[in-house]
Amino acid sequence: MIRRIALATSALAVLLAGSAAAQTQPFERVTPQPRSWTVDVGVGALHRSDASGDTGSKTSVVPGVLINYRDLIYLNPIDGLGWNAVNTDSFRAGVQLRPRFAADDLEDLDIDRPGFGADAAVYAFQRLPGNIVVGGRISRDISGETDGMEYYGSIAHQRVTRVGLLSGSLYVRGGDDDLARAYYGVTPGQAAANGIGAYDPDGGLQGAGVNLLLLAPLNPRWAVGGLIGYERRLGDVADSPLSRNDNSVRAGVFVARRFGG
Repeated sequence: MIRRIALATSALAVLLAGSAAAQTQPFERVTPQPRSWTVDVGVGALHRSDASGDTGSKTSVVPGVLINYRDLIYLNPIDGLGWNAVNTDSFRAGVQLRPRFAADDLEDLDIDRPGFGADAAVYAFQRLPGNIVVGGRISRDISGETDGMEYYGSIAHQRVTRVGLLSGSLYVRGGDDDLARAYYGVTPGQAAANGIGAYDPDGGLQGAGVNLLLLAPLNPRWAVGGLIGYERRLGDVADSPLSRNDNSVRAGVFVARRFGG
């Protein structure tokens, strides 16, 4: 059963926004390191309340493909192209070229928001006793969409249960002035055109949240999973007139299959 759980982990993790556990975090292994390339293909339904554009609830079909070579080089829609430059049993550190997805349109407002871009990132994660992994990531926009810097830190735990593999994480994220203004600032011209107040947020802590993920094997190649997560906006971005709800909830179900190995 443990082997079947591990085979499914990467395939579903790629479908979860902000989850890179399968590639970047050195949890205790339940199977040997992949001997060559693996390709994980999955699809799921993800429900979000209060998306990035404060447009209310939305449910989306989320496809995903993850390509991995021996836990060294990987490619997926969430983390982009990455390299575990340091890859030991209990520590991983590396670099990524990450996609930054376009912000949702704001309901009833005509405000130009950042489009699709790319970040360059560095990260490091260390496993502690009890299969607890701590670490973080620093990224900077290289596409000119925000010219901002973002930081992310987390503490996570993973364990095998009777049902499947259960992972939980607590995280915080923040950024500099440019990032906060790109997503939550309101210029005087935008304020006059939309009948809202101008707003010039500073950088700092922008959110904190929790994620729970359960992966259940169907056979050595197929698995299903479920996700529930919550995030609370913090700092100046929470006070922006563009942030109409400081709470975000997401839940999803997934199915995935692994090829190769």
